[in-house]
Amino acid sequence: MSTLIEGSYIIAHDGKDHRIIENGVVVYEGNKVTFVGKHYTGSSDRQIDARGKMVIPGLISTHTHATLPSCERLLPDVGRRDFFGSGVFNCIPVQGSRGGLEEEAPTGVKFALADALRHGCTTIVEVGRIGSDAFLKIVGEMGVRAYVGPGFRSASWSVTSDGKFEYLWDEEGGFKGLDRAVDFIEKYNGAYDGRISGMLYPMQADTCTSELLLRTREEANRLGVKIQIHAAQNLLDFHETLRRYKKTPIQFLADSGILDRNLMIAHCIFVSGHSWTAYPGNADLELLSRSGASVAHCPLVYARRGIRLESFQRYLDVGVNITIGMDTYPRDIISEMRLASFISKVVDQDYSSASSAEVFKSATLRAAKFLGRTDIGRISKGAKADIVIVDLNKLHIGPVFDPVKALINCATGQDIETVIVDGEVLVEEGHFTRLDENALMREASISAENEWDNVHRWHWAGSKADQISPPSFKKWVG
Repeated sequence: MSTLIEGSYIIAHDGKDHRIIENGVVVYEGNKVTFVGKHYTGSSDRQIDARGKMVIPGLISTHTHATLPSCERLLPDVGRRDFFGSGVFNCIPVQGSRGGLEEEAPTGVKFALADALRHGCTTIVEVGRIGSDAFLKIVGEMGVRAYVGPGFRSASWSVTSDGKFEYLWDEEGGFKGLDRAVDFIEKYNGAYDGRISGMLYPMQADTCTSELLLRTREEANRLGVKIQIHAAQNLLDFHETLRRYKKTPIQFLADSGILDRNLMIAHCIFVSGHSWTAYPGNADLELLSRSGASVAHCPLVYARRGIRLESFQRYLDVGVNITIGMDTYPRDIISEMRLASFISKVVDQDYSSASSAEVFKSATLRAAKFLGRTDIGRISKGAKADIVIVDLNKLHIGPVFDPVKALINCATGQDIETVIVDGEVLVEEGHFTRLDENALMREASISAENEWDNVHRWHWAGSKADQISPPSFKKWVG
């Protein structure tokens, strides 16, 4: 069946870059685009009226945690000052207590994926702990295009009863985890009509040995898959890696044989030259550029902790392939793009820094480049029918002279009207076609209340009064 979309603004791809077609047409048949242009003379089985609206390629989040509990997302405005602003360490359970970075319940996974889809993400790189048939089934049934794989590492994080941070090493466990991940990819790569792809996920640079990373690279090359790792994500891991190896996290990855064009580094905030590291120079970014490695930038979760990338434009200028991810709620990639642009302008004190066009490319073409795909992140003949329609005819958006600037500067994910993945409409007129939203909200409310009770029970243990104080709060679920 063929579908014709008539829109006021089509963000098409001309073989080199995005370009705007005013009052254009997109036609797709099955799961592929068959026509993009001004005038279409053929027939179609279905028509979508997108006049007054913007038709864009499905957005790609290169960093999403659908399987982790809310944790730090429920703890804004507070934290451990001895963790130097890091949010993730606030979610580590005290030794012997229950809670922390455990796998989320199925309701949470479904809610997270629905949140991403509703906000225009048609492809996600899931760097949580998907490693079971049940969780993969949820991903497949939601209809999203996803890169998944269970995480593994040589050490876990822990906090002692008196609040001290520790690494608990288990080298053998790290290699067993890699073996499980390889088995998972060999079993599921290409599942759900090709929408599911495997990816290896050594969890953090500071929790993996160089031997585990080298073996990961060998397995990734054999399987033909990509790798993602958290690195330079907080001040503690930057200085721990310096202390342990006399290398920055980026230098450690390079010397471990893993830093190349098939590696995505999540966050990569604390590199040489960042004002917090007290480690001058631009060597880390130059090393990244030469290697061809990519960066998944998630500005919202860091802005909440008072931390910023220095800067998005600086990474672009040295040739780093920087992309956009969503590390927290809400999973609104449009707002993430806006924050990436605005924070870069503030850091550089330059209005031209991180333009709307550049951050849009990071959520589309640059993300697809890392994934090795020329059929997503763009609207062109032969590309996948991953398409998003945004209603720009809104008071808060106003008159539109440049639709990409209007999208990045004024719109939010709530202005998205239609989301199409692999030729199937998953969101229509702002509502899901595959799930009951009201039922999901009821389930999510119960899950969130349980999560809050759990976090509130264990999080404050081991913290001294001058380090942290429990939040004042009102019950927020009905």
